[in-house]
Amino acid sequence: MNITKNDLKGKKVLVRVDFNVPIEDEIVQDTARIRNVNSTIKYLQDAGAKIILMSHLGKTTLPNHKQSLKLVAEKAEEEFHSKIVFIDDCIAENAKSIIDSTDYNEIILLENLRFHTEEENCDEGFAKKLASLADFYINEAFSVSHRKHASIFSVPKFLPHALGFSFKKEIQVVDNFFQNAASPKMCIIGGSKLATKVKLLKNLVKRVDKLALGGGIAGAFLAFLGNGALKIFDPKEYRDDVIEIIKNSKEHNCELIMPTDFSALISDNDTFEHTIISSEGSNASIFDIGPESVELFKKHINESKVVLWNGPVGLFERAPFDFGTRVLGEHIAQRTRENHLTSIIGGGDTGFAMKKFKVCHDMSYISTAGGAFLSYLEGSELAGLTAMQDAYTLV
Repeated sequence: MNITKNDLKGKKVLVRVDFNVPIEDEIVQDTARIRNVNSTIKYLQDAGAKIILMSHLGKTTLPNHKQSLKLVAEKAEEEFHSKIVFIDDCIAENAKSIIDSTDYNEIILLENLRFHTEEENCDEGFAKKLASLADFYINEAFSVSHRKHASIFSVPKFLPHALGFSFKKEIQVVDNFFQNAASPKMCIIGGSKLATKVKLLKNLVKRVDKLALGGGIAGAFLAFLGNGALKIFDPKEYRDDVIEIIKNSKEHNCELIMPTDFSALISDNDTFEHTIISSEGSNASIFDIGPESVELFKKHINESKVVLWNGPVGLFERAPFDFGTRVLGEHIAQRTRENHLTSIIGGGDTGFAMKKFKVCHDMSYISTAGGAFLSYLEGSELAGLTAMQDAYTLV
């Protein structure tokens, strides 16, 4: 079912966005999540719709200034080139009258949804109050759509609804990677804990040609394979999962690529002194893959047509343990610039690292979604998508 700008003219449209942006000293540090919804905002403005934005910021809490979306209003005004009218309670008694009195060239922003515990409890009464503010609903918050919250899952029950353009782009990128991307296709999966990536790895080994592991995830696999250097990783709890992943990688011709050396801490003072040890080295505190491993990963990147990367391969926040993530990021960016590679960066810490190393603009696509991107990548059902099965398509 299609819905056009003409259909939305004069309508009040409730848009679930994710303005859960980093804030320090009451100043927004990164506007990517605000900027990402620009296409949908512009579409609604061109349609002559009245735009009502709702979001969360931080964890569930009592109302407080430090987690007020009022802190985001100024950046939103700059991004959307429109005055923001702020309503200091998302279900305030006077919310409807404020919305009705607002000009169509202004944008309404509701206060933090999580100031009401009913949001995370997926309370239908709360969802009905939100839905009563508008004629139409758009989900433009892919990054929280793995959460079964009222504004994500229940509001669509009470309003005709559609997915925003950024949301659709996120799922299309993953779908195209699995279904249409040229081979060989490679995934780099890092991160500190195997527990968060087991389901993802089980899905990937059946669907990609190369799977390179970094961070604590690689440590857990290598410890399982008998590597004495990796005492800090205990894979016993996931022994059966590791066996299954290795077995399936062979059955599905997925090449597992493991680090062959590591950057290990030898001093805990401010200089962070380190040494490079082989995968057969002695016990050590390991915080990054080593230069030999970086070259190995680069070789496989050069052999690939598309690379999807989720999770840093080391402690990228602190030199010298930023080496692996930085050099791989720079290499992927260069291959992308030269049109040898399609690069997909899977949000969260990986996206932050690419920004830190000033290579984010060279990547083909960087998700801002974090957990939702990971959930969709591993094949999990997303509450936000389940709720939108009968959605309209914006045309």
